[in-house]
Amino acid sequence: MQLLSLLLLCLSALQPALAALNVTGVPACGLQCIVTSTVNSDCALTNTTCICTNALLQAQITECVTASCSIRDQLATKKYSYESCGQEGEDRTAIIRILAFVFGGLGLVAFILRCLARLIGPHDWGHDDSVMLLAMIFEIAFCALSVPISEAGLGLDMWFVPHDNITQILKLYYIDELLYITVLALIKISMLFFYLKVFPKKSFRICTYALILINLVYAVVYDLLLIFQCNPISGAWRTWDGEFEAQCISINGLGWSAAAINIALDLAVIFLPLPELYKLSLSLRKRLQIMAMFAVGFFITIVSIVRLYSLIRFGTTSNVTQDYVEVGYWSTIEVPVGIICACMPAVRSLFSLALPKLFGTTRATLTSNFGSHGPSSSGNRLGVDSKNKISVKQEWSVLSEGPDDPIHERHARGRSDVELLDVGVAITDDEGHPTRKMTLSKHGGEWRGMSIAEDQYGESYKSPGFTRERELR
Repeated sequence: MQLLSLLLLCLSALQPALAALNVTGVPACGLQCIVTSTVNSDCALTNTTCICTNALLQAQITECVTASCSIRDQLATKKYSYESCGQEGEDRTAIIRILAFVFGGLGLVAFILRCLARLIGPHDWGHDDSVMLLAMIFEIAFCALSVPISEAGLGLDMWFVPHDNITQILKLYYIDELLYITVLALIKISMLFFYLKVFPKKSFRICTYALILINLVYAVVYDLLLIFQCNPISGAWRTWDGEFEAQCISINGLGWSAAAINIALDLAVIFLPLPELYKLSLSLRKRLQIMAMFAVGFFITIVSIVRLYSLIRFGTTSNVTQDYVEVGYWSTIEVPVGIICACMPAVRSLFSLALPKLFGTTRATLTSNFGSHGPSSSGNRLGVDSKNKISVKQEWSVLSEGPDDPIHERHARGRSDVELLDVGVAITDDEGHPTRKMTLSKHGGEWRGMSIAEDQYGESYKSPGFTRERELR
């Protein structure tokens, strides 16, 4: 009681000095710490320059405020201190949105190219594409949250953010964590389903299915841990000020373990196909292209490791809205780059159609010089402008022709010719009717093709003006 009376007496004596200061918005406990610490120092209460530049005095004020004020009052006092001393906090709200738009846009472009490859390319839509579609939906939501979370104040120092906004930021961050864990697992599962389409080896497929299961378990377990990290659940975004009681697990430990397991799964998915790829006989160009794709995969792992390092202050920070930024933007980079890596094989197949010399293994030359039995060069269906496609539905068999072969008699080819036959290989017109067949034969060590077309009367004839060369590798 005597101490309180003494304090009131001191404040009354210092009233003229306090009147010269703008103490609007300063909580009582913070003002008390400022006054008592300054009075016991060499600085005058009205000399803000001395107070702001005296490191020992600032440390004493901070210690007093931390011990005697609530978290909300601490933030208000910190804000007053910054404004009185003319200090400006760091503002990183813009970089959050920029990274989300740039990398999210790149991931979306990669997925669109993947879908385009499925529409016009030789491969049908598969399980890997369906999983990637689901991952893309989550990724769009993940990047879109960067707008409201940055507008609420993520990227500013916590004492410059309105208290209700801090709660809103932590709630949005809670949703972000769930999306992040889910989309990373889906990306790896999509890549594993793609492996199943490429590699038929039984032992390899068993390992692939095992990794798919592990990724599913990882996503489900950590999503549940994140959802129920606090009891009640709303404690995940309401306990920051110490005024809401909840029982929570260590978010720091949860973040570290999730990141470490994710890195291990990344490496497992990257290294799984390497032994099978090593056994393949590939050209240098294809080897370089595959190495480029895996280099992107390793980049994702490096980003995950850097993000793991940024988790050091995660869950123990006293400046949540500033210290969570680094974890957030590394996550924003990691997710879209993972989608780009998973879409690269499909994008490569699309580019092989547009740039066959660079990405493909097939080169073709078409000429159209038909005789009186065929259509005119301006309107024929077999000319250079033809959009007809060769649809291959079955495997080809390699048969040697003998002198008694009726095809040999009809086309007068030698014994050295080898024909690739398949009843599912046909060239169709716009109405789906077959218009010509293709016979590939070997001449002097080089594969060449001969078109056998049908005229409007159903008679077959050879088109000597049509040739197709194909590299068989």
